[in-house]
Amino acid sequence: MDRRLTVAAIVAVGAWARTAVAGPDRTEDGRCIGPLDEAVVVRCALAASPEVRSARAELDAANGRRATAGIVLPSNPTLGGTLARRTTPAPDSVSVPNWSVTLSQELEIAGQRGARVDAADAEVSARTRAVAVAEQEVMAGALAAFYEALAAQESVRFAAELADGAKTLVTYAEARAKEELIAGVEADVARAEAVRIGLVRVDAERKLTQARAALAVLLDIEPPTLRLPGALPPTAIPEAMGRRLAASDNAPQLEEEALRLRGEVAAAEMERQVLERRLALVRRGRIPNPTVSAFVAREEINDRVVGLGLSIPIPLPEPLGRTRSGEIAEAIGQLRAAEVSVNLVRRRVRLEVSRAVAAFTARQSAADLIAPDLITRAHADLSSLREAVKARQLPLREGLLWQRSLIDLLQADIDARLAQALAWVELRRVVGLRLGPTGGE
Repeated sequence: MDRRLTVAAIVAVGAWARTAVAGPDRTEDGRCIGPLDEAVVVRCALAASPEVRSARAELDAANGRRATAGIVLPSNPTLGGTLARRTTPAPDSVSVPNWSVTLSQELEIAGQRGARVDAADAEVSARTRAVAVAEQEVMAGALAAFYEALAAQESVRFAAELADGAKTLVTYAEARAKEELIAGVEADVARAEAVRIGLVRVDAERKLTQARAALAVLLDIEPPTLRLPGALPPTAIPEAMGRRLAASDNAPQLEEEALRLRGEVAAAEMERQVLERRLALVRRGRIPNPTVSAFVAREEINDRVVGLGLSIPIPLPEPLGRTRSGEIAEAIGQLRAAEVSVNLVRRRVRLEVSRAVAAFTARQSAADLIAPDLITRAHADLSSLREAVKARQLPLREGLLWQRSLIDLLQADIDARLAQALAWVELRRVVGLRLGPTGGE
């Protein structure tokens, strides 16, 4: 038995040492297990996101196409040969072998390689912007889920405290009703209030379970292993951004900044450039590629022949031949659609910024209305109300009414702080600021 305890102790110490070396938020396989904050949530969400991995894989594929586009020759050299036997008729019958060797190479003379490289470079740039877009969306979603989980945790803790207080008041009311010191309806009102608080607690627990599950999915961990902070952190707004938001003309300035920073706008512009360069490539592809060749041969009895050759494809009109007019028309149509798409993206970004600015301003104003010292006094007042009712210094019905007002205020404080945090995340996302604990600046 002692030996088993010794082995268990060694295993526990080894596990503790591995955790200390790996850091508070990662196991040896890189999964998040430690106390979470904004930086850890962002890092773990990016590492676990299939959307980011897919965007990066598309970027790798585009880099591969870029490497292919940089190849100088359109095709590999072709080596051909013939072997025959030539026989002359009698009376001077002679039989000798004849052979020939030809080396040919197709060439591009219309700058197709440069056009391919330009198109591939534009695609790499577009995929790079797409990766940034995916990362921004993943970070915003992870931070929003993190804040929602913290707010739900606060609500559950608050509801649990209210449930304990409600039980105390119900017990007191029932005892007073049995002594016929208060009307039975007042005891029923106390029970109804306790039931209402119980329902609030059940709903808060449901929201917490859902929020933890959503956050765990985004971080690729099991919900029971989540270690959340104790409270929703205050929304830290950089001073420079605060001044800009306080300005009367903040929305147009932020819209212009969003058009400059947002990855979606840059990606749409690069997609348009990709189609422009593909159109140029298709047009240059209409010029036929000549093939040059060099050959050496042995003909007749003992003749040596050395020479050069040139072959050029003969373009034929459609539908008999291929002039690539259909591909050009398709590329032109795609380019026009891409130009419209750029305008749509720019309009959407402007609309998102204006809405986000209005929402954040309203949420911040709502959060500022609730003073921290008022919340501190409200928590103390709840306890004081219960004690006053139990000490018969305050009628039960008035105590329940006042308690309802304090409960609404404290829950509104949690909701306002959550709404402000979510609005700040959304504002940074739509403007294109890097999401993270530093506020993106």
